[in-house]
Amino acid sequence: MTNTDAYQTDLAYIHDTGYGNFARKSAPGLLRHFQEAGIHDGYIVDLGCGSGIWAKELVDAGYDVVGVDISSAMIEIAHQRVPKAKFHVASFLQFPIPSCRAVTALGEVFNYLFDSGNSLLALKTVCENIFHALSPGGLLIFDVAVPDRFQGQSQAFTEGENWACLVEYEHNQSKQQLTRRIVTFRKIGKNYRRQEEIHRQQLFDEPEINAMLKGIGFHTQSVQAYGDFPLIKGLIGFIASKP
Repeated sequence: MTNTDAYQTDLAYIHDTGYGNFARKSAPGLLRHFQEAGIHDGYIVDLGCGSGIWAKELVDAGYDVVGVDISSAMIEIAHQRVPKAKFHVASFLQFPIPSCRAVTALGEVFNYLFDSGNSLLALKTVCENIFHALSPGGLLIFDVAVPDRFQGQSQAFTEGENWACLVEYEHNQSKQQLTRRIVTFRKIGKNYRRQEEIHRQQLFDEPEINAMLKGIGFHTQSVQAYGDFPLIKGLIGFIASKP
């Protein structure tokens, strides 16, 4: 079952305006990986593309982009930001990966349980499909949240010019799942509109992800930064190449 209520209008807006630096600051290092792999043009598939910040960097660098996100509100923003890209509202588990030079999934995309079918086994199937879709020398670049992503923090509060966001965290250690209860307040006219969402993530271990990728046939390395941009504690990046 797929949760189509993920990243509704207000949270999509807040994520785009207040949390876009991850994509922006990751871009130079990611583009460098592409250049070093000899990927100078062609199709790039961005799974969990969000509001299209990374997609715009790709289009500006001369690539053709296919963006996929489960949130229709995010895709609406992405369409406006990057009219030259192709966007689809879909779960990354169900989207048929087209032939491409590279696939990216940035910002814990593979951890999310918006699609209840997500699991390590389901993720393996996705990565197998990506492997077959990639041209020789193609790249799969993504990051996942690992068990120490949860630092014991119970709440976080962020605010912008016309919005505020409260996040409450809960860690289920036996299931290795992280739950975020997200309450947003967005100024509409003279009033603030309140919305609430529940986001659950399945946390993965770095060794099991590396083993899965190598079993599929990828050459893989774990990274803790995209170029000069360091990933936060508990977030591990993977650069996987198809021989």
